[in-house]
Amino acid sequence: MDKVISIYEAKTNLSKYIKKAQAGQTIYVGAYGTPQAVIAPLPVRKKINIGVWAHKKQINYDDIIESDPEINDWLEGENPDETPPR
Repeated sequence: MDKVISIYEAKTNLSKYIKKAQAGQTIYVGAYGTPQAVIAPLPVRKKINIGVWAHKKQINYDDIIESDPEINDWLEGENPDETPPR
């Protein structure tokens, strides 16, 4: 077993011992050399994907535009001031 640090030492330098635990070290906290608590690293968790579309495939916008020839003609037309089709 590693060295046991005092409760006062653990309170005073808690952030330092948390960083050591994140690096994989186990720290024993206690009084008079007797361990009473442990600061230990948690098991590594699998990363999660954040975002609604993270797991979806990319959208091909060409397929969307080509699906309506009237809109496609308006987008490629010579007169951009013309009102879009509804």
